[in-house]
Amino acid sequence: FCHDKFSFFCSCSRLRNIQSILTQSSKSQPDGILCILGIDSRYNEGCRELANYLLFGLYNQNNNDFERTGFPEEVLDDIIILIKPDSVHLYCNPVNYNHLLPYVAHWRNLHFHCLTENEYEDEEAAEEFKISSFVDMVRDCSRIGIPYSCQGHLQIFDMFIVEKWPIVQAFALEGIGGDGFFTMKYELMDVSVDLWKTYSKMDPVSLEDLLFEDLMIFEHQWTNFFANFDTEIPFILELSESQAGEPFRSYFSHGMISSHITDNSPSRQPFVLFGSHSTKENLNSGNFNFPSEGHLVRNTGPGGSTAKHMVVQCVSPKGPLACSRTYFFGSTHVPFLGK
Repeated sequence: FCHDKFSFFCSCSRLRNIQSILTQSSKSQPDGILCILGIDSRYNEGCRELANYLLFGLYNQNNNDFERTGFPEEVLDDIIILIKPDSVHLYCNPVNYNHLLPYVAHWRNLHFHCLTENEYEDEEAAEEFKISSFVDMVRDCSRIGIPYSCQGHLQIFDMFIVEKWPIVQAFALEGIGGDGFFTMKYELMDVSVDLWKTYSKMDPVSLEDLLFEDLMIFEHQWTNFFANFDTEIPFILELSESQAGEPFRSYFSHGMISSHITDNSPSRQPFVLFGSHSTKENLNSGNFNFPSEGHLVRNTGPGGSTAKHMVVQCVSPKGPLACSRTYFFGSTHVPFLGK
């Protein structure tokens, strides 16, 4: 099987995007980015996020295609990827090899580390092969980048936690290991923030996701917003900014829990402001966090009269979508009919 939105072009460009992190003109850039899935990285979320970016969501929790294979999760996510500036090393097993191949076969300078089905049946030999493959992969590196945190869940980088990852611990095994502790032999660095910037770049696949998933949810918020105004006068006069803005506010705040956007400027916040309360001074983040219960349609016009208009903004918490509008309550203009 292959992701229905998968394309060779997008796959190669995503790999190049990751490799460009390694070729930036900075002395502190890593020589490779190491991505370890499953139990071998204690199910590190940053690694899984990188794998999902490169493999188009193959390791998403809601991927039913994997469940249908009938193989246990620890066999399917038994993967190590080392991305270098001009090549990729990929350790896998004979079971998940067939699922990975359509996604990676076209990558340039791809080196597979994989046993045959017969060899893989010997568990001890298979484990030794994995460790020795890992040692071989990283041999030419001195600095290694780790995708430590996933978007929205920034963790303080701790190389001693990486040292406790099972495959990294096995690196120190005598005989098959890399002759000493991994963290003493290699300089480790967190590349999470660089990766997040890369993930946010738009390509045809992420654009399709934006249009067919994010945009539909975004439009639904406007439907909910207008439902607040489907009410008879005089009830609409008692509507507060807080009540009117609730759909935009809950959509935004719930999404921010798992979002990587940290921009707190008014341009990235939803708001609903009535009448004379819609001045520039009121476009501060306090209005979003503590929406006004006291500003009603009936009291926010000139001199405390009924508001003639409102300014509203809906913002997507997880992407670039935002929309601002000015709406008028009924006809606000008395035409000049001559003397």
